[in-house]
Amino acid sequence: MGTTSCEQDSNNTIDQVFDGVTSGAVLRTIAITSNELPLGSTDAVFSVEIEEQDNQGGALLESVDAYLTFADGSADEGDSSAATTEEVFIRNIPASEFSPGPFGLPRTTYTLTLTEMLAAVGLEPDAIFGGDTFTTRFALNLTDGRTFSVNNAGGIITGGFFASPFQYVTPVVCPVGEEEFLGPYQITNGVPGVLDFNVFEEGGIVELYFPEGGTSVDRAFDYVYLPDAGVGQDPVDFAMQFICNTVVIPPGQNSGLQCSSGLTIGPSPDGALGEYTTGDDSVFIIRFTDNSDSDCGEAPRAVFATLTKQ
Repeated sequence: MGTTSCEQDSNNTIDQVFDGVTSGAVLRTIAITSNELPLGSTDAVFSVEIEEQDNQGGALLESVDAYLTFADGSADEGDSSAATTEEVFIRNIPASEFSPGPFGLPRTTYTLTLTEMLAAVGLEPDAIFGGDTFTTRFALNLTDGRTFSVNNAGGIITGGFFASPFQYVTPVVCPVGEEEFLGPYQITNGVPGVLDFNVFEEGGIVELYFPEGGTSVDRAFDYVYLPDAGVGQDPVDFAMQFICNTVVIPPGQNSGLQCSSGLTIGPSPDGALGEYTTGDDSVFIIRFTDNSDSDCGEAPRAVFATLTKQ
């Protein structure tokens, strides 16, 4: 009953958004079944189920073009110098490959293997390493000649209700065990952050968990930012990725505090990465920037901290 109600509410929202609109369409993400490429895996794939929505109930769908872009995120590992780093066309998905979903809107599952990705950008398997990424971009073609993709989709389309980003970033990873880097860890601050306050509670215990929608290398924990400042704000989450003995901090993480643009957490200013040892989750180091956007008239700070399993 709960699922049916949710779908009905979603359709009502679609009707409200499209009411009086004569143009536009989206590709909504229904499910991502595989979105990481473990090193050494011979059957690694990217796979996503998408649904086309327009104000004619899917009748405007002509086709979808799929593109791929490779980015070398591991300059010191592998040799990707022969790679095509510009976007390459993969294939056209005609409307005939879509079939009606539960509410009559056209759905299809798009799958691209690692072997196909490598061939498309001119790489051999040993040329990639953890931190490299393959970005899939979709362009939705309508029967009246218009095309929609990341370059002309508004915020409600790419990041709101419709869950229609039009593109997906698939990382190359070193496998991390399902039981690793989970549970309680004690934090030891290395250097203070903005305003000379510690970013984390010194000696505090945080609980690492799998973030919703993350890959096998994603972890997060909840914490109170600058606790010694005594502001009393709510906890926020701190996200990270364990990639082949390095700990990568994604950009633009909200701290819960702001003067104007907001104090945010991001990658280390000099590009330095955190460290861990494959097969050993007893301790790891995170390196990041505190106040990436120079809010509150304060310069960014390069910060590191050590987390020890309890």
